[in-house]
Amino acid sequence: MREFSFPKAITLRLNLDRDDKARGFPSAAAEDIPIIEKNRSEILGAMITIEDRIIEAMSKYLFKECQERRNFFINEIIGTSDFSFAFKRKAFTRMLEKFDLLDSGSIKELKSNLNKLMQWRNAFAHGQVIHDHHDGYILKYYSGGHQELVLNDDFFEEAEETFRSCLYVCNGIIQSREAET
Repeated sequence: MREFSFPKAITLRLNLDRDDKARGFPSAAAEDIPIIEKNRSEILGAMITIEDRIIEAMSKYLFKECQERRNFFINEIIGTSDFSFAFKRKAFTRMLEKFDLLDSGSIKELKSNLNKLMQWRNAFAHGQVIHDHHDGYILKYYSGGHQELVLNDDFFEEAEETFRSCLYVCNGIIQSREAET
């Protein structure tokens, strides 16, 4: 399969008013930038997986006994582009609350994690990676105002943990419903 290779550019930011010493342009930029791009792609792809698992969890819970109704719900209602991820997320967590599928603490944590995922997805889809001579790689994006996210191992570890947590919840709902047969 053909692999795309587009020209790359990165914006550099140097703040001369800071007291801490500038680190300069990273010597490992040739290795760092492809990793950031791959992680960006992973985050965007993982969001598609989370969204698909939310749809599957909702459809299996609501229409377990009737494959025809479940398929209609997926293909003609919830799986369409008419409903945003925010809507699906809200409908899913409301279903969990309404039918007591998780305790309130777990639902609160899931809501928080899904909010983070949505924010990160939007940031990576619409934001710009820059290199700050003091703080390293930064993702600049707009979410109710100008925001910045430091891209480092701590962030990517938190992102991976958050994705896995949400995926485990969705898979748990799906598997518990399948086990009831």
